[in-house]
Amino acid sequence: MSQEPNHDAEKGVDSWLWFQSRITHLGHASMNEFAKRHGFPKSSLSRYFHGERQLPSGKISSLCEALQVSPEELLQALGALEWRGPEDSSY
Repeated sequence: MSQEPNHDAEKGVDSWLWFQSRITHLGHASMNEFAKRHGFPKSSLSRYFHGERQLPSGKISSLCEALQVSPEELLQALGALEWRGPEDSSY
């Protein structure tokens, strides 16, 4: 099930809240636990989801697997793609 992040027309998607919600949903007690279990530097995760650094394309697949989301959902959460609802299914 897709979890659309909080969205504010002026600020855009809140990637950090989406990430925190996602790791909590997956049963991780903290970002530190998630980072350690899946082999990601916690500082990099923080930078990606606070919009301070772009997620390298080579990391998309492994982060999607760890978060159990599609590449489209991850990129939407990071603000790289717009969220599309069912009414927008005419690609």
